[in-house]
Amino acid sequence: MVRSLPAATILAAALLSPAHPLAAGPQDARPESTPPDLTLADLARVVQQQGRLLEEQGKEIQALRAQLETTRALGASNPDHVQPIEQKPPATGPAAEARIAQAEPSDQKVPVVPSDMVSTGEFPGSFRVPGTDAALRISGLVRMTDVNTFGPLGTEDRFVTSSIPVSGTPEAGKEPRTTFTANPSRFSFDLRTPTGIGAMRAFIEGDFGGSSRTLRLRHAYGQWGPWVIGQTWSTFSDPEAEPDGIDFEGLNAISLFRQPQIRFTHRFQDRLRLALALENPSPDITGTSGVSQAPDVIVRIRWAPGQFMAPLGFLHRQGSHLQAALLFRQIRGQSPADPNVTLSTVGFGGHVSGRLSVPGRSDRSQVMFALYAGQGIGRYITDLGTLGGQDAVYDPATQALDTLPVFAAYAGVERRWSSTLRSTVTYGYVRVDNLAIQPLDALRSTNRGSLNLSWSPISRVDLVAEYLLGNRTNKDGNHGFSNQLQLGGNFRF
Repeated sequence: MVRSLPAATILAAALLSPAHPLAAGPQDARPESTPPDLTLADLARVVQQQGRLLEEQGKEIQALRAQLETTRALGASNPDHVQPIEQKPPATGPAAEARIAQAEPSDQKVPVVPSDMVSTGEFPGSFRVPGTDAALRISGLVRMTDVNTFGPLGTEDRFVTSSIPVSGTPEAGKEPRTTFTANPSRFSFDLRTPTGIGAMRAFIEGDFGGSSRTLRLRHAYGQWGPWVIGQTWSTFSDPEAEPDGIDFEGLNAISLFRQPQIRFTHRFQDRLRLALALENPSPDITGTSGVSQAPDVIVRIRWAPGQFMAPLGFLHRQGSHLQAALLFRQIRGQSPADPNVTLSTVGFGGHVSGRLSVPGRSDRSQVMFALYAGQGIGRYITDLGTLGGQDAVYDPATQALDTLPVFAAYAGVERRWSSTLRSTVTYGYVRVDNLAIQPLDALRSTNRGSLNLSWSPISRVDLVAEYLLGNRTNKDGNHGFSNQLQLGGNFRF
């Protein structure tokens, strides 16, 4: 801290200085540049002015230090708000790799999630764009998977539980098969730059999950302050509560998909955030085509307790959080009887989710979970969204749309056995309360379980073996079972 000296002290120092005229000896030794009418009172006034200036500068430095501490605190509470990196040589060798693997998951392993604050300047993995004040990071993932399907299944490169054929159907006799796929590989561009009205972020990401392995858009959004505009994870989703796995489809019971939206996020305090969003409706109806008119409205609240909850053990680890959301929808569809008539009904739902450390094992084990319930929200659940037509059903007798009641839940436990070895076990359940107008082969429920083992010999490589099994049950009680073994690797850059 810079401290201002008392004016008397500075005055005394000035008077005793050899350069001062009173300390220079005889009158003829005074420098010619010294004004002849300079008095002791004048010197005292000058010294007092300098003292006040030093005091003001000390206060400014104190304010800047307080602002720096606040910025560091915000960065610690928000993992996506990163500080400029220090230019240090990277650590190498087995010891460094072990420390990296044992630490919390890096930003290369966690999902890309828009933050509620945009950082400026260089951030980890970025480089300064020449001639600008913008920083750019190019990153991605190369994933190769060997998918071995042992039972009947409607897909060959992933495990889609709702596609399992039930007994008695021609597809129920499918034999085992093997597929190699690199479709999940992806790349992204993340640009951040300061502006005259706040920091800005532009992010775009694509993979090869489109038809015939074509490029598919995953994320494309801009961020300015608390606003997110573009395509990214739905506000009804919680990608940070997704259990670890290599299956490209993911859990049957999770809400995890991306769509265009406008989102505003407000921080009530460092670790409590409220998000409001308008998202693309795109109703998915059986018996007719959906019509989009009003956007889906989502309200979400998220609490990340952080280090001050360390006494509870299971709440303090980085990434631990609890989340709840409400979804309101207008479901509209074209009448098959009259194309000029549009039918309409209302859908709604809610969810709670989170990621918590296991009590007593907070340093090695974590639990991820979520529960969803509502009517007309089938498109938001992975298994039902892949199947299609699970928001509502057109009833030709009443010429109306009837929404489908849905319940879904999952839980997963991740265990770190060492600095390089971890495993995850998951279970997911989806149920649809079938309507009388639905056919007997309509989906009623699915179950999915998985167990995997991941080895990370270095921080950028994961080698994974995952066993998956599941079943599907229809409205008439017929059911089918299937299982897979997936072997693959992630190579991040």
